[in-house]
Amino acid sequence: MLSWFDLSLSTSKSGLAAWTVFLACAVWYVVSAVIAWHRLRQFPGPSLAKFSYLWGYFAMRTGRMHRILAKEQRKYGNIMRIGPNEVLVYDPDTLWHINGVRSAYKRGDWYASIQFDPYGHSVLSEPDTAKHDRRKAQIASGYAGKGNVNLEAKVDSQIATLVNILKNNYLDNGGKRVVNFGRLIRFFQIDLITLVGSGNPWGDLATETDKFDFISIADGFVPFLHSFMMIPLLRDFFASKFFLSLAGPKPTDEKGMGKFLGIIKRLVERRFSDGASGHGDMLDEWIKHGLSRRECELELAVQVPAGSETSTTAIRGIMLYLVSAPSVYRKLQQEISTGIEQGQISDPITQEEAKRMPYLQAVIHEGIRMVPPATAGFPKKVPEGGDTICGKFVPAGTDVFVNMWSMMRNREVFGEDADIFRPERFLECDAVKKAELIKNIDLAFGHGRWMCPGKTLAWFELNKIFVELLRNFDFQIVNPESPWRCRGYSSFLIDDFWIRVMERNPV
Repeated sequence: MLSWFDLSLSTSKSGLAAWTVFLACAVWYVVSAVIAWHRLRQFPGPSLAKFSYLWGYFAMRTGRMHRILAKEQRKYGNIMRIGPNEVLVYDPDTLWHINGVRSAYKRGDWYASIQFDPYGHSVLSEPDTAKHDRRKAQIASGYAGKGNVNLEAKVDSQIATLVNILKNNYLDNGGKRVVNFGRLIRFFQIDLITLVGSGNPWGDLATETDKFDFISIADGFVPFLHSFMMIPLLRDFFASKFFLSLAGPKPTDEKGMGKFLGIIKRLVERRFSDGASGHGDMLDEWIKHGLSRRECELELAVQVPAGSETSTTAIRGIMLYLVSAPSVYRKLQQEISTGIEQGQISDPITQEEAKRMPYLQAVIHEGIRMVPPATAGFPKKVPEGGDTICGKFVPAGTDVFVNMWSMMRNREVFGEDADIFRPERFLECDAVKKAELIKNIDLAFGHGRWMCPGKTLAWFELNKIFVELLRNFDFQIVNPESPWRCRGYSSFLIDDFWIRVMERNPV
């Protein structure tokens, strides 16, 4: 039998071991923090961010990340420190440099956390540059609308459905009909993405329901996802095989992300089992260009969340600023009316006709500038030997994040009124300055090898949707004091965007 002395000795040894482990961890943390601070000591930034990832985590959790970063960058300049191994820039020359086709930069580890199917990489998350380039080449024709993928016809069909729903369900005949435009556009975008991707819309728009709970999943998941992405330890843990084997989503799940993955898996299985083509969708094109069954699953899994949220943000942002600026609203409606009267606008408008409407193009570019689809993130890793960015040497292995929100409001590029929605800035300048402005705004879709593959589809939508809406309806914000609820993470979550829909005399 153990004596009291033996028990006391054993307890004291256990306590000593615990204290030893604690002290060792504390020393390790202090030493690593000092090393991390020293490595990028020449870059200014918030004090906590110089040795801890908690600053980025808590800033992201607020849902005001875009405004916090803009405020800090005004204080610290065009390159600042946001983490022990991270710097943030809003300089367009830097983005052109690091995203160039021949750039030696690679994706940072942050990308691993945007695996919407967590068991494999899509073109959005693939960290291996060679694999990324090969996969992107395989999916490019589908996203460009080549082969049997008629992007314009598919966009026209979904916009027609949207217009009919507004006419039948929300047209104001007595001052009572209002629509949550933010949510309706999400239904529209999800149906469009699933139509072009796999041949059939999910039916969210036609029924005005979140049929597969995707929106509710995304709204609950995005704040958590974007926040833990700022902490490499958590990022690596949630993407680890250990965690996924215990708590990861499964295609057999009845709800959540697993349910979404199951829908994708069954869809791809049917397509490969049938051996059929002629659906006129991207999936056909991907199979034709050699994507395996698993690769098709991965690309479709990322297509819905990535493709729907970015374009939805652009449409909602342009709509808010448009209906908030009466002079802009009237000018665009007049351009549409004149174009219809002169036979320059078909029903529905074509892509080429829209490109020839100068004020429409100015409104779209200015709207993207005011509410870019992504705000911050997408870091690239400085290559071996380091690099000079914004006039300062940055050591190899540093992650360079881009502050898209501040880049789109850069006064050196867009003028002292960069915070104001003013489409006329694109019409008052000469051709050289206009090309410079547009080149900067195009960075919202990425650049070079990292450019968004869905850019072509996005421009089909933007060029058409506002013409079709404003030729059929008049709109009014329901709550001018608080027109929407907007939360900024690495991208935006926007809801409660209520609009009154009124009949407009046909033109």
